[in-house]
Amino acid sequence: MDFPRYDGKTDPLIFINRCESYFHQQRIIEEEKVWMASYNLKDGAQMWYIQVQQDEGIPSWRRFKDLLHLRYGPPLRFNPLYELAECKRTSTVVEYQDRFQALLPRAGPLEQAQRMQLFTGGLQPPLSLDVEVHNPQTLAGAMSLACKLELQEQYAAAPPRATPRGLLPPLAPRLALPAPPAPKAVAQPTVTVEGRTIKRLTQAEQEERRCLGLCYNCDEKFTRGHNRVCKHLFLLDGMVEDDDAEASETVGDDTTEETPHYSLHAIAGVAFSDMMQVPVTLGNTTLTALLDSGSNHNFIFEAAAHRSGLPLQRRPRLTATVANDERVACLGVIRQATLSIGYDMFFADLFVMPLAGYDVVLGT
Repeated sequence: MDFPRYDGKTDPLIFINRCESYFHQQRIIEEEKVWMASYNLKDGAQMWYIQVQQDEGIPSWRRFKDLLHLRYGPPLRFNPLYELAECKRTSTVVEYQDRFQALLPRAGPLEQAQRMQLFTGGLQPPLSLDVEVHNPQTLAGAMSLACKLELQEQYAAAPPRATPRGLLPPLAPRLALPAPPAPKAVAQPTVTVEGRTIKRLTQAEQEERRCLGLCYNCDEKFTRGHNRVCKHLFLLDGMVEDDDAEASETVGDDTTEETPHYSLHAIAGVAFSDMMQVPVTLGNTTLTALLDSGSNHNFIFEAAAHRSGLPLQRRPRLTATVANDERVACLGVIRQATLSIGYDMFFADLFVMPLAGYDVVLGT
């Protein structure tokens, strides 16, 4: 194992560290350390030691290290921790790591977290922020991560490669097509019902009136008893002629009955705080019924009618007419259906109609 040599042209920290490794391995006693180190000085360092001998004699090994640092060490010996904290990255990460590593041994004993924080802070944003996000646990891990993130930034900033021969160039971006012309407003047709001119409402207008709680046929709020003002809220049109005699007889029986009405609660599902709903049992299922004083007949939702399992008398030509002349088909009638409310039972004809939010509407 050869003893290291030193000429005074580099940082003496490396020379001293190699000397101490040699002393430890060869078990050199304290009195011979300075003699062996001085014997391996050369050029300017040898001339410097001659002057030390003339001034102080042969120093101890500790004094020899201090004098060597004062003479050939960097000009930061008396405030090394400040110099380490002021070390900042100005070019590549590798160059910054070399400077930081050269200053670190002179700063004295530091904890692992302190070393890592000093190194990460000197990287400068945004690289320092990227390293902190990954939360490295050691200084070596922080140094390796900084190199990888720097390489990633270089790849991201590199210009795109030229297209290799034989490959098609990328397609040019498609030009945006002109916007389609706005649809022209279609005038809403009007109809005359019993001498009153009524405009057909669009779907958007119906939704708006439903949200505001307005009547479909006027600008008044729809409340209980409003059908006494608007006479054409919802009608079941039974004046339909069938082709066969049996159908004609059935229709004739319906025309003798009072025309069924039901309020906007039922068709639109408009909810008010004073509405009463009760659970009813019909056939094989339990349903939610609305007690509606604005209806003079009883109605059931199509899906609820199928769930009940009760027989349905089909009425394919029976329709309902709303105030804006919209027609809704009625599938038929469940005759004398048994309704159980609590411990009481009732028998009622249920017209199968589209309902919003309710299974059954019980009129008065």
